[in-house]
Amino acid sequence: MESGMGDYEMPPPEPSSTIDNVLSLQPSYPAQQVPPMLDDFIDDDDEDLDEDEEAALGHDPDEVVDIDSDDERLTADIRKLDRDVAAFRATMMENDSDPEDMLDPLLRGRKRGRPQGSGRTKKRKVGGGTDTEPSLETKIALGEASDALMRRDLEEALRIVEEIIRVNGETHEAFLMLSTIHQERGQTAAAIMAMCLAAHLKPRDFHGWLTCAQFALSDDTEGSREQNLEIAQLCYSAAIRANPKSLKARMGKANCALEAGRSSVAAAEFVKVLKKRPHNMHALRCLAEAAFDTRGARKYVELAREFYEQAIVHVRAGGQLQRGSFEWSDVTAYVEMCAFLERYSDAARALRSLSRFMIGRQDETFWDLYVDDDREWDQDEERRREVDQYVPNRYPYGLYGPALPLDLRAKLAIYRLRLGQTEEAARHLEWIPLVGHQNAAVHEYFEDSPFVIKELANQLFEKKQIEQALGFYEFYERLLAGEADPEVLVQRGKCFLELQDQQTAEDLFIQALEADDDNIDARYELAQLYEAHQEKEEAFVLVNEALRLAHNLEEEDRFDNDWNVDADENLDPAEAKALHRRRIRRKIMREKKAGRRPKRSRRKYLRRMVGGAKRELYEQSVTESFQTKYQKVQELRARIAGGDLDAEDEWMAAAGDLVDDFRSFKEFYPWDKYLSFMGYGSFFKENVKKKEVQLESEPGQQDGERTREGTRAATVAPQGQEELAAMAERLQKNLAPREDDGTTEPVLRHHDHRGIPFDQWLDLFLEYAISLARKQQAQEAYIVCQSARDSIVYKSSDNTFLIHVAWAACAIYAADEETCVAVARFFMRFCHASTDSYRVFSALCRVCQSPVSWYASGPAQKYILRQIKAMDRTLLPPDLAEEAMGAWDTAVPRDEVDGARHEALDVALLMLYGHILLTSTSYTYALNYFLRAASLDPTNPMVNLSAGIAYVHYAMKRQAENRQFIIAQGMHYMFEYYEVRSQSTDITERLEAHYNVARCYHLLGIFHLAAEFYARVLSEATKWRRWMEECEEKAGPMREFVYESAVNMRTYSLTNGDLDSARAITETWLVL
Repeated sequence: MESGMGDYEMPPPEPSSTIDNVLSLQPSYPAQQVPPMLDDFIDDDDEDLDEDEEAALGHDPDEVVDIDSDDERLTADIRKLDRDVAAFRATMMENDSDPEDMLDPLLRGRKRGRPQGSGRTKKRKVGGGTDTEPSLETKIALGEASDALMRRDLEEALRIVEEIIRVNGETHEAFLMLSTIHQERGQTAAAIMAMCLAAHLKPRDFHGWLTCAQFALSDDTEGSREQNLEIAQLCYSAAIRANPKSLKARMGKANCALEAGRSSVAAAEFVKVLKKRPHNMHALRCLAEAAFDTRGARKYVELAREFYEQAIVHVRAGGQLQRGSFEWSDVTAYVEMCAFLERYSDAARALRSLSRFMIGRQDETFWDLYVDDDREWDQDEERRREVDQYVPNRYPYGLYGPALPLDLRAKLAIYRLRLGQTEEAARHLEWIPLVGHQNAAVHEYFEDSPFVIKELANQLFEKKQIEQALGFYEFYERLLAGEADPEVLVQRGKCFLELQDQQTAEDLFIQALEADDDNIDARYELAQLYEAHQEKEEAFVLVNEALRLAHNLEEEDRFDNDWNVDADENLDPAEAKALHRRRIRRKIMREKKAGRRPKRSRRKYLRRMVGGAKRELYEQSVTESFQTKYQKVQELRARIAGGDLDAEDEWMAAAGDLVDDFRSFKEFYPWDKYLSFMGYGSFFKENVKKKEVQLESEPGQQDGERTREGTRAATVAPQGQEELAAMAERLQKNLAPREDDGTTEPVLRHHDHRGIPFDQWLDLFLEYAISLARKQQAQEAYIVCQSARDSIVYKSSDNTFLIHVAWAACAIYAADEETCVAVARFFMRFCHASTDSYRVFSALCRVCQSPVSWYASGPAQKYILRQIKAMDRTLLPPDLAEEAMGAWDTAVPRDEVDGARHEALDVALLMLYGHILLTSTSYTYALNYFLRAASLDPTNPMVNLSAGIAYVHYAMKRQAENRQFIIAQGMHYMFEYYEVRSQSTDITERLEAHYNVARCYHLLGIFHLAAEFYARVLSEATKWRRWMEECEEKAGPMREFVYESAVNMRTYSLTNGDLDSARAITETWLVL
């Protein structure tokens, strides 16, 4: 087979190929004839490769191949030899009296099939993986599963197959049948997975992997395509490992990778296929498509161009291409690759020559002598008649100028503009009318390729042909039928800046931002415009937005799997920058589609270049729009209150727009707070700190202000954003706040916004924040609360209190103990020396369903301790306080001492700090504060219970001294608590007293005393049992004590062997 296939294989393209290879100036030579049967080579999996070809395909030396005909013959010869050797040994053993001689270790050490002294031979593994024969029981079970499947009893078949897999997970046939069962049940994903598992059991089964890949690709379930592509690509890779010769597997892997966006993988596989079949047009076109988006774009584009050159030479010589013919799209692909490589002259020459070949004038090779003009494609005959070789009327007029497709003519104009040949480009532009009745046909022609018009307009703009560029940009937008292209909006804005129309340019830049909130170029251009017109505050905002976006994109792309520094380090700067930006944009669009990108507050952009009347008209229209939206919010709120939960999402969307509009008005915020709310306020400060650290580590960089500014720009700016950093540095000197800046806050001059009173805005803020928290969007809820708190509108104590109440509610919904503690500390500062503030702290930490790590954290302990020290200093006489606490305790802030003062020792504060210490198992320290509280309120049940629990737990510690005495003290306080609580008129409190004493005895291991108090719980509950059944909601706490006591009593009875009592307790209290 090697000799048969070798005659038809084409060598890989020569790396020294040039554009002259595709021009008709080259002499023709006989084409290499390819039999038609090779058009189906993709399905030919048995062709052999010699060692050089395998190396060219990049095979791993450890890769193995499937059985072919040579292997089968070799295996048959080995088996025949084994039989002959066995017969010879049998004969010798019959004739020899000493059969042990046949077991000589020298003879046993000889390897079969390889003569002594022979050189190294190529090792070949034959067949699939371990193919063990199923046991008899497994075969019977498989037969039963097959019968059940034939009867359509899928559940029974599934049960049998799962049992087979449980017994032996390496039964290949079981997984195949499992896949069939899942397929019959309509569970395609499970069927694919089962087939993959079956294929893994036979890793050398080439056709098994192919079947699995094709089955995955045949699944058309919505939303599963991406995962199935990944599965299919892995299966094709395994098939290649099983049979590295298979071009079918390589094409399958390449097609999957191309569709999944893994352009580098796809291009590498297409190259390997084309090295074997360089005239396959399907692989060639796919390579051209993938090459532009690969990591090493220049390398793969150059390879694709060389393969195209070889195919063009082959087809010019009359050869037959495989899997397609040479078409106009191939002409476009080839010249685009030349242009990508910045060979614009070669692109123009190839475009003319190949177009001439496509329309049947390939014999007129003399046109290739005219390199700098395209006279053969003119509308008239004037310049063509100047050519001596030209014979008029030899070909119809329609095979000259009108025969060139308009998209190729536009590209030819682009190449001429690139080469500075504007006059020649103008001749081509005459064929593309932008207005009039002729434009209808042109419009229809370019509907499928509008990007050509966009590229042409960009090139006209670069050549400062502004009017023409605007005309083509408008034509491009008409082709998009109303769909906004932010890049074109920015380019149009630049055109109007060139025409000194700043108002229109501003409007276009803002439209680009509204269409794409992550557009960096629009922000930069708008910032430049505002800086020139002394709108420096807005310019500073925009340039910092742009820097933050660029910084975030750089950080995201750094961890992108497609970013390979080793593969990209050889690219030239222009190519690397273009590739980098393409990757960033693709990543943004993917994340936007998946909804993974973080939401940043969208602000409204005011048109600042318009006149006073137009600005007022615009503001009025915006105000009316938001008033309508506020009315909608009110209506939706009423519907939600009426029980229409479906309206909640609509309400949140409308409320979010209103909140974002309020937050976007910097008149309502101090400058630094406004920057922070918009999501980029700290970026510049962070980078300045990095710059200062860098300057400290590099003393040589501090020799001048100019050097420092250059270092700062390089530090602040991400790659390729030096202009943004320079502008930010320039604006920051005059506008950005400094930490030591004492600038006063802006003054509030209004009582409403958009015609809506500020109080109603606050209600909307807080309701929206709580709704976000209920939707588990805690961080967004906190940001809304913070933006309300920091606004100059809501500085009154009542508003501040309401905001923090809502903030606490958001933290409770989110089970965020850290935020609960932080908000509770605000209430203690806000209402200093107030018992209620300490109770709020305890209540927030109690209702927050999370561990108590923040409740007992170091910062919380220190803060509460400062409150106690301030209280003690206030209540002690000055001389005694100075003697006990020092001249001034720096741990006590002066503002806390100078504010509201305690008039008496606060029991709630002492108990709060004691419980924090108790939670952190500091029992001895907690007792100090519990005993101080007990001296102030000796009959308080909570104080006595806390002191008793602290003593008992302290006694249980290993290093406790005089444990019996400590327990006695603890039980004293427990019975002080019991005496007060058991006299309560509330049945729940009496049950609580019995239960807590019982639990204390239970903890100490005194079970008979614990059982006595558990029995008291059940005894008192018997009198209220009917009430408990009738009032289920009110009896909730009471029922908890009863059930806990009953369970413990039952356990005690069972431990003592009293089964009758245990049964009675269970039947009486524990049957639900």
